[in-house]
Amino acid sequence: MQKRIIALLCVFLFIPNIAAAADGLSYSFENISASLTLPSGVYETVVTKDNAEQNEEFLKSFGFNSQNFVLGNALLVAHDTKNSRLLVLTAEQDEEAKQYFNINEHTPNTRASYRRLHSASDRFEAVGYYYNSVEWKNFRDVGRWLMLRYNFKQDGDVKYRGFQRKTIYNGFTINMDMRVLSGAQLKGADNTALNKVFNTLKFTNTLPLPPLPVSFDEEVTAPAETAEATFTMKGKTAGGAKLKAVVGSFSTAETKVFEDTAAKNGKYNLTITLPREDLYFMTLTVEAEGTLPLEKQYGITYRKGLMQVTIDSYPPQILTEDSYVLSGKAEKGTSLELTVNGKTSNKKTGNNGKFSFTVDTSQEGKYDINLKLSKTNYEDRVFSYQGERKLTAEQRIEKIKKASFSPSYSTLLRNMDKYDGKMLRFEGFLISAEEKSGEWIFKFATQKTGDTYKNIVLLASDSEAGYPLNTKLMVYGVLIGTTSALNDQKQEIEYPKLQLMHIE
Repeated sequence: MQKRIIALLCVFLFIPNIAAAADGLSYSFENISASLTLPSGVYETVVTKDNAEQNEEFLKSFGFNSQNFVLGNALLVAHDTKNSRLLVLTAEQDEEAKQYFNINEHTPNTRASYRRLHSASDRFEAVGYYYNSVEWKNFRDVGRWLMLRYNFKQDGDVKYRGFQRKTIYNGFTINMDMRVLSGAQLKGADNTALNKVFNTLKFTNTLPLPPLPVSFDEEVTAPAETAEATFTMKGKTAGGAKLKAVVGSFSTAETKVFEDTAAKNGKYNLTITLPREDLYFMTLTVEAEGTLPLEKQYGITYRKGLMQVTIDSYPPQILTEDSYVLSGKAEKGTSLELTVNGKTSNKKTGNNGKFSFTVDTSQEGKYDINLKLSKTNYEDRVFSYQGERKLTAEQRIEKIKKASFSPSYSTLLRNMDKYDGKMLRFEGFLISAEEKSGEWIFKFATQKTGDTYKNIVLLASDSEAGYPLNTKLMVYGVLIGTTSALNDQKQEIEYPKLQLMHIE
């Protein structure tokens, strides 16, 4: 026993940046001057740069490798096997980290601009992150963080969902990400699991701000698509800043230069005129005295008659929800026609150009979704999406139960037309079973007095019930009319008939 204890102590002594804490293991990260603690007994495998090479196969299974820790931005990957969660901590010196260095030192307008990168641009959608909740929260000990909820998609399919906490601190964009790998919908428990780690985060040092690139908040940016040769970029930067846009054609390599000087209050209006219909790349440089220059790149498609359309949200290929929102923005007064499996609905955009449709995907099956946008003097735009809804056995049963009505037997007889085609449920007794031409017909009594069964309902099914006769059951079925059958006195009676959907 003593040798085992000594061996364990040696293991801990030779793993740097890890320390035992009262409620788990504490990890420190020198490059971002931070530490955190993982709760005991939750994460089966924990990888940092110190053991990344020994966990190469584990990392590859989640899209990482040891180089992500040695040369890249990964700091920690921890797998909660029981709950199918992956905790990922990264720190990256990306464009925003270089521009802001510490987000807490900037104005609310600047922070709002950073938030809009996640909610109103395709910056992160281009790499698979579709954010459906984005908001700032100021924490007393660790400053301001974006609270994010997302779907991660590849080829239109949701691969996983998750929660993130994201900030810019000490020259790094720091992201704590809780991924739910099962593909299930996010639950409060997933957010709680993230918070248990996030709440242990501490910064051990705050670096002073170095010289930073010039501030630059875009209110109107360059269009990705345009039918007009001329457009104007607007926003706010440093007073007197010089703006220079170099626009190049992909087809001819010809370039043109456009320049502007911001007003004393920092407002700028940079007008760009494209020489002809083409695909363009543009590099914008912003310079101001006392700051580092800022450089941004854009891609622009110019074609006359091309309606500018932005799609913000659309249904994925694998449908797991009962409904999805298809939304975006187009020219004001645009006519919209949404067709879902042949069923059409129409709308028209208002002055702000925004539009939104809710697509019902509650039923199993394939969905063919087409959105057509039309406006005079513009060519039509069509966006098509295909998806499929597959229910698990549990989901199917839950839907049947939620859709069911439970009228009394007498109420049903008086209102057969009202309940025709509706999902009904009855509690009672299975009293007979007969197979006819591959279909099973069951007699089901909703009332029993002594040995006498009353209030008979006929059930049609493709398979046996799986329960013995005279068993008390709950049945669910769709009313499909009435069928005549002989009662115990050999009299022909019309009975309500249900297509059996579930029995328990």
